[in-house]
Formats: sequence, C-alpha cells, structure tokens
Amino acid sequence: MADAIVSVFLEKLLNTLAEEGLYVTKFREQFEKLQTELQLMQCFLKDADRLKRKNDTINKVLAVLRELIYEAEDILADCQLQSRDDALFSNGFLTCISPPVLHFKHQNGKRINEIIGEITQIKQNIQSLLGGALLFQPNAINGKDQMPRWSSQVYDHTMVVGLEADTKKIKDWLFEAASEGKQEILAIGVVGMGGLGKTTIAQKVFNIEKEIDDHFDRRMWVSVSQTFTEEQIMRSMLRNLGDASVGDDANELLKKINQYLLGKRYLIVMDDVWGEDVAWWRRISQGLPKGNGSCVIITTRNERVSRKMGVKETRIHRPKFLNKDYSWLLFQKIAFAASEGQCIYPDLEDVGKEIVDKCEGLPLAIKAVGGMMLCKASYYHEWRRIADHFRDELAENDDSVMASLQLSYDELPPYLKSCFLSFSLYPEDCVITKQQVVHWWIGEGFVRLRSGRSSTDAGEDCFSGLINRCLIEVVDKTYNGTILTCKMHDMVRELVIKIAKDDAFSVTNKTNCRHSGITNNMDRKQLTANPKLRGLVSTTKSGEVNKIESSTAKKLSEFRYLRVLDVSKSIFELPIGSLLFHIGSLHHLTYLSLSNTHPLIELPASLEKLTNLQILDLSYCQNLRTLPHNLITLNKLKVLDVSNCGSLECLPKGLGRLSNLEVLLGFRPARSSHGCRIGELRNLTRLRILGLHLTHADEVEENEVNAMANLRDLENLSISCFDSHGSDLTSKLDKLYPPQQLYELSLKFYPGKMSPAWLNPIALPLLKYLSISSGNLANVNQNFWGYNNIVWKIQGLMLESLSDLELEWPMLQEAMQSLRIVNVSWCPELVSFPIDDVGFRGGMRGGNERISIEAWNYKGLNLGLGELILACGLLGPKEREMDPDSVKSTLSNLAFGNVMAAAARDYQKELLAQEKAQSSTANEEVDLDELMDDPELEKLHADRIAALKKEAEKREALKRKGHGDYREITEGDFLGEVTGSEKVVCHFYHKEFYRCKIMDKHLKALALKHMDTKFIKLDAENAPFFVTKLAVKTLPCVIIFRKGVAVDRLVGFQDLGAKDDFAMRTLEVVLIKKGIISEKKNEDDEDDVYDESRRRTVRSSVNHDSDSD
Repeated sequence: MADAIVSVFLEKLLNTLAEEGLYVTKFREQFEKLQTELQLMQCFLKDADRLKRKNDTINKVLAVLRELIYEAEDILADCQLQSRDDALFSNGFLTCISPPVLHFKHQNGKRINEIIGEITQIKQNIQSLLGGALLFQPNAINGKDQMPRWSSQVYDHTMVVGLEADTKKIKDWLFEAASEGKQEILAIGVVGMGGLGKTTIAQKVFNIEKEIDDHFDRRMWVSVSQTFTEEQIMRSMLRNLGDASVGDDANELLKKINQYLLGKRYLIVMDDVWGEDVAWWRRISQGLPKGNGSCVIITTRNERVSRKMGVKETRIHRPKFLNKDYSWLLFQKIAFAASEGQCIYPDLEDVGKEIVDKCEGLPLAIKAVGGMMLCKASYYHEWRRIADHFRDELAENDDSVMASLQLSYDELPPYLKSCFLSFSLYPEDCVITKQQVVHWWIGEGFVRLRSGRSSTDAGEDCFSGLINRCLIEVVDKTYNGTILTCKMHDMVRELVIKIAKDDAFSVTNKTNCRHSGITNNMDRKQLTANPKLRGLVSTTKSGEVNKIESSTAKKLSEFRYLRVLDVSKSIFELPIGSLLFHIGSLHHLTYLSLSNTHPLIELPASLEKLTNLQILDLSYCQNLRTLPHNLITLNKLKVLDVSNCGSLECLPKGLGRLSNLEVLLGFRPARSSHGCRIGELRNLTRLRILGLHLTHADEVEENEVNAMANLRDLENLSISCFDSHGSDLTSKLDKLYPPQQLYELSLKFYPGKMSPAWLNPIALPLLKYLSISSGNLANVNQNFWGYNNIVWKIQGLMLESLSDLELEWPMLQEAMQSLRIVNVSWCPELVSFPIDDVGFRGGMRGGNERISIEAWNYKGLNLGLGELILACGLLGPKEREMDPDSVKSTLSNLAFGNVMAAAARDYQKELLAQEKAQSSTANEEVDLDELMDDPELEKLHADRIAALKKEAEKREALKRKGHGDYREITEGDFLGEVTGSEKVVCHFYHKEFYRCKIMDKHLKALALKHMDTKFIKLDAENAPFFVTKLAVKTLPCVIIFRKGVAVDRLVGFQDLGAKDDFAMRTLEVVLIKKGIISEKKNEDDEDDVYDESRRRTVRSSVNHDSDSD
C-alpha cells in the first residue's frame, strides 16, 4: 500500500503548502523537492503491490519507503503545529532565536534532507531493478483515474443468481421435519469451499422466504467465528431472542434460552463453523427443547464438522459451482449495473466472459471482479489489461477467489486502499457502523477532497466505492436505502489482514503498527509500548462493551502522533474526564469519539488544546451534563454529535463561531442567553446535516424562526420534540423556515394535531424523503396537498407510530406522484391504503412504476400485526400475490406462547375437578336415576353441558393466547402479544426496582382472576425500541392495550395512593375503572379488605397482600 501512503501524504503536503505557515514556509524548498521525488515514483507505485509479491528486494525497499513517508508526515504535522503556536504566542524576533525554536528548525531541517536523500536513493534502486527511468505522469497525482464514480450503491446487494434449487431443497427439508413429528432437532448441513455461497443460501432461507417466517416461531442466526467461546454463542442466541443478557450469569444462559423456546418451533443457523471440537454444541443442544419440528442449519467448509454436529448424510447439501450462464448473468448484473445489468458494449462481451470463466463458477469471485469492472472505464484495452493481470494472478495462486480478491485490491485507487485496510482491525463477523469508519477515514486524511466537496461527502463516496466493489457487505439500511452498518466476508477479511500485516497498517504481534483496535482481550502492554500509533479504534461486537482499566486510559494521552481516538462503547473505572486529563497533549488528534462511554459527566478542560480536531462524537453519553465553553475555539470542527445525551440541557454560547461545521446532531437550543440560542445557526452556513431537539416554546424567539432559512448547504434536517412541554411549542414550530433546497426531512414526536404550514411542496420543492414518526399528528395542513399542479417530488415516505393520523391513499398518491418507497407502521386510521387486512406482502401499481408492499421488520421483529404496516420498494417483473392463509398462520403462530403445553394440562385438571364437584353435588341432592326419564331436566342438563363446553372452549382459547398467567415476554414477542388479544395489560419493569416487584405481585394475582385480559411484563432495559416508541419514562409503567393500541397507562403509584403498601383490590378497582378488566361477582371479602385499606393512614403489614416489611 505504498502508493496509498504516498497519495495521502502528497494530499496533505499540497494542502499544507497552500496554507503557507511559518515553519512550512521555512522548509518549503525541502518539502517541494520531496514532493517532486514522490511524484516521479507514483507511476511505479501504482503497480508496486503486484510487483513486491514477485520480488523480495522491491518488497524490502517499499517497507523502507513506507517508514520514511510516515516520518515525513509527522515532521509536516509538527511544522504546522509549531507555526500555529508561534502565531498565537509570537514575540517577534525573540521567538525566532529562542533555543527550542532553533533546535526545532535545525533538527527537522536536517532530517528532511536526510529523508529526501534516502528516497532519492530508493528511486535509483527501483530504476535499476526495473531497467528504466521513472517518468512523471500528472494523472498519477491528480487522481484522475478513468472510471465512473458512484456516490451510492448501484445494484441490489441482496440479489441471488442460480441458487433457487438450493434454497428450495433446504426449505423442503425444514417442512418435512415438522410433518415427521420427530422428537429431536433436525440438523441440516450446507458444506462447501469458501466463496461458494453457503452463507448466502442460508440467509435466503432464513430472511427472505416468507413460508419459513410463518413456519417457525423463533429464528436465531449465530455467526461462529474461528475464535469463540460457548458463552459468546449463547449470548448471541439470546440477543436473537430479544434478550440483551447483560449481567446474566453464564451458568444461567442455557436455562434462559430453554425458557424462551419451550413449546415453540425454532430455527437456528450456526454459520461458518470451523473447528472439529463441537463439544460446545452437544452441551447447548442437550439443553434445548426438543420436538415441534425445530431445526438447525450448519454451514461449514469441513464435512466432518457437520457430521459431528449431528447432520446425517441424507441432510447434507453440497452447493455446486454456478454454470456459465448463471456466472455471466451474475457478472452482468454487477459490472453493468449502470445499464440495468445488460452488456451494451459488444467489444467487451468476449473479454468479459473470459474474466468470468477464470472465476470457475464461484459467486464470491464473480462478485469481486464484477464490482471491480463496474468501476472501470468501458474500454476494451482496460478490460484486456485486467484479464491479463487476472491470468497472471492465477498463475501465482490457483485459488480463484483469493486471486480475484487480490486483483480487486491491486486495482483499487490509492485513496481507497487505506480505507479498505481499516477493516483489518475488526473481529470476525463483526457488524461495523458506517459512521465510525467514515469518521476514521476523514480523521486520518484517507479521503480525497476535490472540487470543494465536503469531507463527509467524500467519506461517503469512499464507503460506496468499497460497497460497489463487493469488498464489504451491507447489513442494515434505513427505509430510503441509506446504509447504516456493514460487515466483511471471512475470505475478504483473510486478505485484508494479510496485507495490513505486511504493510504494518495493523498487526497484533509487533510494536511498529500504526493502528490498533480496542477490545477486551487486547494486549495492554503491547498497546502502550507502541509509540507509532496513529489510530486507536473501539472494535467491539454488537451487544458488547469494552472495560478499560485506569492505567490503560491514562496511557492514551501519551501517543504523540495519534490522529484518531475512538473509545466508544467502553466502561472506565473512574470518570473519563479525570482519566483523559492530559488529552490536550494529543495535538494531532482529528477524530475523538467518546460515544456511549461511562461514566462521562464532563469533558476534560484540556480539550481546548485539540486545535486540529475535526470530529467530536459524544452521542449516547446519558450522564454528560455540560460542554466546556472553550469548545467554541475548535474552529476546525466539522462534525459535532451530542444526540441522545439526556442530561445535556444546551450547548455553549458562541457555537455559531464554528463556521466549518458540516454535521450537527442533538442540538438543543438554550432557553436563556447563557447558552447557544437557535439563532446562532445562521452562522453555520456549511451545515449539511442538522439534528434539532426542541422541547419548550421559549427555545425559539420570534426573531429566530428563520434561523435555518439561509442554510443553503443543508440537505438533511431532523426535528425531534421528544419530552416536549406546553402547547406553545406547536405554534413556534409552525413558524419555522427550513431551507428550500432540503433533500430529506424527519419529524419525530411532533406535538401538534395539524402538520406545520411549511410542510408543503411549494416551501420544500426539492424534498425527496419524508419521515414522520410518533407524536400527536392527526391531520395535514391544506397546503400539504400542493397548489396549481405543484406536487411533491418525494420518492420515499415513512409514517410510523401515528395512531391519530388520518390520510387517504388516493389523495396521497395524487400529491406524491414520484413515490417509490412507502413504509407505514402503527397508523390505524389511514384510509384506503393499498393493503389487505394487516398489509402483509401485497402489491399494487403506483403511477408508471410497480410498488411492492411488505411487512417492515425491525431487528427481526415482525411489525405486521394488528396495526397497519406497509413497506414498499420496486417490484421485479412478476407481481407478488397476497396470501391470506399465510397472514392467518403468522398471526396464529405469534399468538402461541411458551405456556401452550402447561396451559392445556392445567385446563384439563380444571375440567376434571369441575366434573367431580358437579357429580358429588348432584348425588347429595337427588337420585339421578329417578330423573333420567324427565325430558325437561334432560334439556336443562344438555343446555348446561353445552354452556360449560362453550365456556371451556373459550377458556382454552384464551389460555392458548397466554391468558390466566402473568408472563414475562421479550421485545421480539411484544407485538404478537399485544395484538393477539383484545385486552392486554403490559408492565414495563426493571428487575432491581422495588416498586416494580410490588406491581409484579399484584398483577400476578389479577392474571389468575381475570381470564378475559392478558397480563404480561417486559424488561424495559432489554426493550429500548418499544420504550422509546411508547415514551416510557418512569418505572413501573403499566400500559393498557385494546386491540393492539395503547389507550391508557399507570405511571408509578400515583393512581394507587402514592404509597407502597396498597392492596391488590386498589389496583383492581383502578383497572376496572379504566375498562380493561370487569367486576367479578361475590367479592364481598375483597371489598372489605379494600375498605379497610382505605381507612389506614400509616404504613403497616396487616394486609394479607401488602408489600410492606
């Protein structure tokens, strides 16, 4: 990656020379000479990665060159820093002759000349090795590679070609398991070499096939890395079941999994199992419920592994290589995505097929070369060059997958090679957030800034470049297609780790690498002994946190040339502010992330010394109370993220001075002049993305309503009114003036019943994506529908959790004629939307385009239950059909809980007891033999039996739905539970809260008594999605649902006398008044208890159901 290092350095050098700092100017002659030498070498460096694999001498020469460039870059950074310090503290002539300054000039001037001499010698050595002179090529330094640039993903990354028969075969086996009624878990193996599509087949069965979704009550996907523990596997399974399992004892994990799966049919995928020691699986499988047709799919490269995990020969599937037709089809869909997957260049077809043939039918290899060719110019000589290099690569490496991946890396533009190698830090199967890697690339200067493009835009382009080359895979996207997270195939990861190790980008067994990941198992001593670190990044997996010792945290401030410091998702022993007291000594730091760290109460005062800081991420720091006023002196800051900082009241006054800000998230305007008012936004003219949080009307004065009107670069605006107060805020929001060129808008927790007047196609003529979620919105302003044939240009619309919103589909379709994507959930009052019943997978035609309507999934939760849920995207050539039977099956399956078997047994006992009691009573009162001939009594007896039978059937049906018991559910169960019964009481609780335990006791008793109502509880800590959606702020919180809609709630004990020793009858009466349970007859005893409890005025333990000690 020498070309990447040189490219990054030259980019910085050109920008620094343009600034003309004092010390940069003093060394200008040396720096310009160094620039010339490197530019002469860039022609050779374009092929350096290929050449060094064949020539060990070149490999060693490039290693020396790499270290020299790193050192030159550090000197350049020191010169910039010295120039800044002199500008701040200059005393004229005295500064120039001070001993430290003279020493700095002498030492660095001498070392630059030495570096130039060594690089000149390297250039001469290379010329002798190559047998010719190196010529200067302007295109090499201007980066004008002849290729199309894609700023977003070009093709559907979920596309599958030629695997239909494979998925059908697996699906048939899964269905057979249920019909055969076996009492064991059916094990299915998908076995084959790397890159053959094993995981793709399993994913298609697991995610896409609706029949599988309906067939199984629970699905779990576990990525089994080469280095794993049994505990990690079980915690991953629990996360799939909606349980974060944080703090749970390792010995209790399998028991919890069993409880979640008891009585349910489940599917487990164990993906990419390597080791033949599968004792861990035997222990886990023995603890899982058996029967019901449950299955496990195992993907592995080793057939012996699948057999040891219980897969029989008849259930081993060995995917085949793609044939030539399918191989060419897959290649076309990627390489010619710009022309809808068709090769429209006749001269490229033969050479294209030649390239595809070398992939030998391996999908991963075909996708890699297809992505590479997508980014190449459509010229025959360019494609011929690639084909020849591919042939040479295969001659050195007969593995077509690794050869194709190596070729893809070699052909990357220099600026993308560093970006690609950054993924070497992450552990296997890690889901990586796009935001983190993009911020890292910006911080280290990996991204190219051309034609005035913002750094955040340039970073997004780099990410898209790797996505479209199939070097990283998409995991999660928003409704409008924006990528949130990604991951890397294990074979691509093998390559990236090898290259990163060879080039000292990142490696675990040396102290000269430039980048390191923060994990719980990292070598602290090795980390702190590495003085050359430039990047230190948190690389924990989802659901995990780092635990950083104080001794390690204090060492973080000693890495002199650190550019990137990301300690997100970390727990520290002491407050972070004190541990990072000396962080100001990291003068070259450009990216600092303290996101989701604990305990962070305030930032260290030395933060003001980080004058090169461009990105500061403080999101999800719930205990952060204030930001230091000196934050406004960081004038290079481009990204400031303080979103989801619940304790932060406002930002410091003077924030408007940060004129380089491009992204500002979580901005809470001050309510007084002591903090940053919303009016200061007028000065942030470079803002592209703004997240605004408004809760009070006095946060916006009348003269500030137009604060955003002239932000001409603003493209993405999000306004949240979560936890807002007072009705005056709505009138202020109605007067805001968003800029006309807005591209994407999001409104969250909007407090008004009517949409704001400015939400119309005249005020926002360029708006492409609109999202409205939660809040009180019931109707839209008349302006919303446009005027004089002026309609919306919106292409994507999301409506979520708007229980009062009334809209008619025909009117919406008329006003949004360009609409392609629609996502609607929890909006029961929508009228005529193109969806049958609950809107589970239907289709319709919208304008000249076909729109598909599908149930929207959030983290594996099926939201298509009881409420209107709609998610639309472009359909293929065949229209999808509605399947009402599938809808009923889904609803039925989700309504069954893990108490099915127990409920059936309990009810059978009740019936037997009833029959016995009735028989005994009848025998005592009358001789039945004497009455057998009485027709009237026979009729009465038959009617009574029929009534009892009907009541018994009703109770049995209710018990199957989970009535008659107070049960704990997971976030994954929630929607199925609250929409599966007409009346539901759900307790959001915390396991350590005393009052939650009191509420549990009373609700448990009421559940047994009131069979008509379902009583459930949900751990608020493990259900962040619904805690946010339902605005649960105080625990205990009991929410009342009717027909799947939240209609009322009990918060704390305010309605129960505001004391802990209330009687069960007190809670019962409150719920009766709210209409969620009915008054029972013959409750004199309970009424007496209730009356007695009302008379008591002091806390005591006399009540039989009191929780007082």
